[in-house]
Amino acid sequence: MTETAEKQSVILKGIIGSPGACLACAYVFRKRIEVKRVEIAPEQVDAELERYNAAVRMTATDIQNLRRKAEERHGEKYAAIFDSHLLMLEDPQFGPKLVARLKKELVNVESIVRDTVDQLHKAFSAIEDPYLRERAIDIKDVGGRLLRHLMGLQGPAAEIGDEPYVLVAQEVTPSEMLDFAKGGLRGICLDTGGATAHVAILAGALGIPSVFGLSNFSLVARTGDQIMLDTRRECRLVHNPDADEIARFNASVENTGPEKVLSDTTADGWRLHIAANIVRSEELPLLEPLKIKRIGLFRSEFIFMESVDLPSEKFQTEVYTRVVEAAPEMAVLRTIDIGSDKPLRYVPLAHEENPAMGFRSVRFSLARPDIFEPQLRAMIRAAQHGNCRIIFPMVSVPAELAALDELYRRIVDEVKPAKVPEWGIMLEVPSAVFMLADIARYTRYISLGTNDLLQFFFAVDRTNEKLAGLADMMSLPFLRLMGQCVTEAQKHGIRVGICGEMASDPLGFITLLGLGVDEFSMRPAALKNIMALIPQLNRVQVRGIVQSMLMNPPDDHDCRAFLQANFPLQSCA
Repeated sequence: MTETAEKQSVILKGIIGSPGACLACAYVFRKRIEVKRVEIAPEQVDAELERYNAAVRMTATDIQNLRRKAEERHGEKYAAIFDSHLLMLEDPQFGPKLVARLKKELVNVESIVRDTVDQLHKAFSAIEDPYLRERAIDIKDVGGRLLRHLMGLQGPAAEIGDEPYVLVAQEVTPSEMLDFAKGGLRGICLDTGGATAHVAILAGALGIPSVFGLSNFSLVARTGDQIMLDTRRECRLVHNPDADEIARFNASVENTGPEKVLSDTTADGWRLHIAANIVRSEELPLLEPLKIKRIGLFRSEFIFMESVDLPSEKFQTEVYTRVVEAAPEMAVLRTIDIGSDKPLRYVPLAHEENPAMGFRSVRFSLARPDIFEPQLRAMIRAAQHGNCRIIFPMVSVPAELAALDELYRRIVDEVKPAKVPEWGIMLEVPSAVFMLADIARYTRYISLGTNDLLQFFFAVDRTNEKLAGLADMMSLPFLRLMGQCVTEAQKHGIRVGICGEMASDPLGFITLLGLGVDEFSMRPAALKNIMALIPQLNRVQVRGIVQSMLMNPPDDHDCRAFLQANFPLQSCA
C-alpha cells in the first residue's frame, strides 16, 4: 500500500467475472432507498409540501417521457400502461390524504410517502383479482420515483453525466446492469456474485471488465474515488491508485504486443464453427473485424428486460431479423429465459428462495403463452431471412419436450413459413444428460449451457462468492460429465454446440475440443484470444491428451495445471 497526499492506495482481490482493464471514477450505487423519519415543526409543513409538489411534477415528467418512448417503440396499446401511473399521482392516497397525514404527524414528507407506498403495495398484493394485484408493482414504481426525486437520487446519468465511471455496488440485477451500460460504464465491482452470474455474463458480452466477491467494498468506496481495474490475466483492483500505479497501468494498456494470427482452423486443418454470444443487436458491428459469420446464442430476454413494457411481436421480428441477417452461416435464437432472478418490470413474479431452480426459462414460457407464442411467431418469421435455429432453455423432463414440439408445430401451421427453422434445446440441467434418447426423438441439436449445468451439478449457487471455488468448470467430475454428454449425444446422432462461458476460457476451450466439440459460441470479448489459440492446436493431439487426462487423471486431480503443462501456449496465459 502506498500513501498519497489525500487518500491511501489499496489493492484488493476478487473473482474475475469478465476480462478487461479500465481506470475511472467510482459511482457507488445503493439500491435500497433508506428513509429516516424526522420530526418537523408546524411552520415547516408548507416547505415540505413544496418539496412534495416539485417531486410530483418531476415524476410526472419522467412518466410522460417513458410513455412517449413506449408509444414510439411499441404503439399506443403499450404506451397506455403509463396513463395509470400518471393517474396514481392524482389519486387521493397520493394527494389530499398524504397532505393530511403530513399535517397531522408532522414528520418529513419522505417518510409519509414511504409509509403510504408500503401500505398501498401491501393492500394491492393481497387482492384476489389478478389484474388489480398486478397494480402493486406499479405502485412501487411510482412511489420509488417520487422518493428518488424527493431525496435527490437521480442515478449515474444525472450524477456523473457522460463521464466514464466504474460501478460499485453490493449487487445489481441484469436489467439494472443494462440501464447502467447505456451511459459511461467502464467497469463493475460488486460485493457479491461470481464468474458465472448473469451480470458477469452480460458484462462479458458488453466487453466490460468485472470483478465479484469484494465483501463490503461498496461500503468503503465513495462516489468520485478513483478505481483501477485490471482483469486481463488476474484480478487486480486498486482503490485510489497513486501516480506510479497509474503510469504502470497506462503502459500495460498501451503495450499490446505483436498482432496475433487469428483463424478458425486448427494446425492440422480442421475448421471449427466459431460463433458469438450476443445480448443486443447493437453488438453485431463488433464481429465484423473478426469476420465472424455465426451467432451461437442470442439472449432474447434482454429485449424484454430493457423494455418498460412487453415488446410487440412486430418489434421482436425486426430485432431477430437483424440478428439473422448479420450471421449468414447460422444464427441461434434462444427463447426468453427469465425468472425471479431476472425479472421483468411489467410481469410480477413471486419471490423464490431458489430462483435459479424455480419458475423460470421454459417453465415460465409454457405457462405464459401470451408472451411465448408471439415470440415464436416473431422468431420463425425472422428465420426466413437467413439460416436460423431456435433453442429452448432449461429443458429438464421429457414432458417439456413433448409440449414444446406440439406448440412449435401449431405455431408453424399458424405462420405457414416458406422454411421451418430447426429447433433444439439448451442442455443445462443434469437430468437432460440422462434423457438424450428422448431428446433425439424431437431434435438433433443441443447447446451446452455450462453456466447453469455447473451450478446444478455441484449444487452451488453461482452468485455466492463464498462457494465460487467449488463450482470449477475444470474439475475432474464436471469434465467427465461433459465427456459423457458429448459421447452419448453423438451416439444418438445429436449435434453438440457449446454456448456457456467454458468456451471463452482457453483451457476450457481446449478441453471441449478434446471431447469432440467443434461448434463453439462465446462472448465477443473472448473471440480474438480464442481465435489466436486455434491455429496453435493440433486437434488429434488435443483429443489424445484430454482423453488420457480423463481416464488417468493427475494425482492431485488438478486438470487446469495438467493442461497448462501440456499446452504452454501464449493464448493460454
